[in-house]
Amino acid sequence: MDILVVEDDRANADLICKLLKQQAYRVDVAPGYHTALGCIDTTRYHLIILDWNLPDGDGYELLKETRELLIDSSVLMLSANTDVAYRVKALNSGADDYLCKPYSHIELLARVKSLLRRTSSNKNTTITLGAVTICKNSREVRCHHQPVMLTSTEYDILETLASNPDKIFTKSALLNMIHTDYNTALTSNIIEVHIKNIRKKLKNKEMITTVRNVGYKITCQESS
Repeated sequence: MDILVVEDDRANADLICKLLKQQAYRVDVAPGYHTALGCIDTTRYHLIILDWNLPDGDGYELLKETRELLIDSSVLMLSANTDVAYRVKALNSGADDYLCKPYSHIELLARVKSLLRRTSSNKNTTITLGAVTICKNSREVRCHHQPVMLTSTEYDILETLASNPDKIFTKSALLNMIHTDYNTALTSNIIEVHIKNIRKKLKNKEMITTVRNVGYKITCQESS
């Protein structure tokens, strides 16, 4: 699983990174607000460990921005402030957990594992393909965190392909899936038009692969 550590204290960041890598997690480190935004824009993290105080911004503001962008990564806030009001403020703004400094390494790892278990249990509701995120519950599609407006039929086709990476779907199978009434003369054209529209709206011609004389598939991709 991918974790982003947003921490400007290099010694503390290195220690957290070491602890997480010992648990076989993949870890990136961002020393500030803007570096973190760049990481979040290119990689879908399962967890973000976010320090409240950053040299070029506010960790709390970064938390709010990630939620406004509908980034669904779990967020563990770190802060030296033990005031309950700060905890409530962070949790109400989308943080999944809040840990006060100083903290024990055992507790940090326990909280990380707990948050990742929740992420794992919910992973079937969201599909991530490179820069494209598909939320099954809300039927929303985003590309580089920006909403993509698909028709209901286009969404159904995209979700079907994305839910079954590397599986080839014939045009007939896709037509049956979307419950379209059609005649044989229009079969090929209907699906081709939908696929063309999806590619155009996602601004990505490569994600959906045409298998000549057979149908279409989405090839499994890394999220980074």
